[in-house]
Amino acid sequence: MISYLYLPILTFCTFVLISVRRYWVCVDRLGYMKEVSKRAPSLLQRDLIAAVLAMVPFAMAAIDWFGITLPRQSAPIPPDFAALLSVCCVCACIGALNDTFERLAGNWAGTRESALRTVASLRIIDQAELAAALNVFSNRSAKAASAEPTSSIGREVKK
Repeated sequence: MISYLYLPILTFCTFVLISVRRYWVCVDRLGYMKEVSKRAPSLLQRDLIAAVLAMVPFAMAAIDWFGITLPRQSAPIPPDFAALLSVCCVCACIGALNDTFERLAGNWAGTRESALRTVASLRIIDQAELAAALNVFSNRSAKAASAEPTSSIGREVKK
């Protein structure tokens, strides 16, 4: 009976893996893979961690269903423990993908739009950082110019 618990878990994990793969395929097809991985490395790392965590329930189900004994164990993993590990991995996968489910759309068009939104967001952030840096630099030069002694100008007028 516990083996039926794997069906919704594996279904959810399948959809997560498909969505994560589809997103990165769209980013790669658009030609922005290097740009996104350089500007947002945590995005790629978080998706890789979530994908690995989504694959663990498949291994747990196979170990449970086929009665595989792992090295240095005398008996297979108890089914309740394997199911609990699968549920914990799904919860950790959801935690790793926190606030990214709007990026993982259910179809190719939505995923492609999400990939473009990601690239646009990263470029907007870079432009805002550049504008802020230029603003700070121009403020520093204006302050330096206004801090110059004006006594030399006054002397020239008096002469």
